[in-house]
Amino acid sequence: MVENTTNNYLKKAIEQIEQSNDDLNESVVLPNFIFELKMSNLLIPGIDNGDELVYETLISEDDDSTFLPLFTDSEEFFKHYDEDSEYEPIENEFEIYAGISADESIDGIIINVESESFEVTKDLLEIAEMDYEVAYEDVDVCTPQEIKEIYEGISNDDLDKFIADEANEDNLEGIMVELSNANVLNLVVSEEPLDESSEDGIIRASDVEGFSLCTMEDDTSRYGILFTSKDAISKVLPEDDGLYYYAQITNVASLFEFVLRNDMDGVIINPNGSEFFIPRSEIISQASGIELVIEDASLRDCLEYAFKL
Repeated sequence: MVENTTNNYLKKAIEQIEQSNDDLNESVVLPNFIFELKMSNLLIPGIDNGDELVYETLISEDDDSTFLPLFTDSEEFFKHYDEDSEYEPIENEFEIYAGISADESIDGIIINVESESFEVTKDLLEIAEMDYEVAYEDVDVCTPQEIKEIYEGISNDDLDKFIADEANEDNLEGIMVELSNANVLNLVVSEEPLDESSEDGIIRASDVEGFSLCTMEDDTSRYGILFTSKDAISKVLPEDDGLYYYAQITNVASLFEFVLRNDMDGVIINPNGSEFFIPRSEIISQASGIELVIEDASLRDCLEYAFKL
């Protein structure tokens, strides 16, 4: 939702570049900015008429270049646009803007016109648009019933021992290795019971309009969460809050991408238990090859299904 859009890490990356006083194309902090830009959900001044997105462009006073104005949050948006403007803030992932900017009439994007007024040229946008392609192994994908059987039998003794050992508290490379040998869980939350739509105890995302993942947050931080077992999940479930909770086997790379795209600070494994914290910086450092490190190709459809706890 637009109200919750922040992009704080993108703003920090812009600040780092501005403080470095380097040419943008040669800046040593440019790779971090490019990554955060790829993970961003920015606001565009637009008019959504249902069939297409009508958007505004800005002309540079210096050289008549045409830029697509984008904003990191609604506060920045309304510094430039009045509440009664015909344009409203519409949120999209970076890939949408990269596609728009490919138009020959657009020379780049400008971020936060009234604050940073940070210009990104088309050549840098093309670099940011390049994605890391993953070639999955040619293996049979698990059926829903097979995924359910794996879920019911999940046991991560080695991962639990690793997390419980205080000597491993900062062993981030080690936790990635352990995750590559484990099947861990997401926690799904709903205001309505989802299992009424289940068949053989399998809740399909297509039957319930998708799943909403639980996160943790305090006054300054927000985290994605993973669990090594159903018992670990039981330690965080509130009593009688009127919500319904379910679990699903996690596609870890997808969860990490979810964390990055939603401007979160990292991942916590087993909150309220033997917690292990994976900071955002470590997720980024592993990002280019994360699928190859911790993904089981046979389980690549696991996020399509959830199960009652």
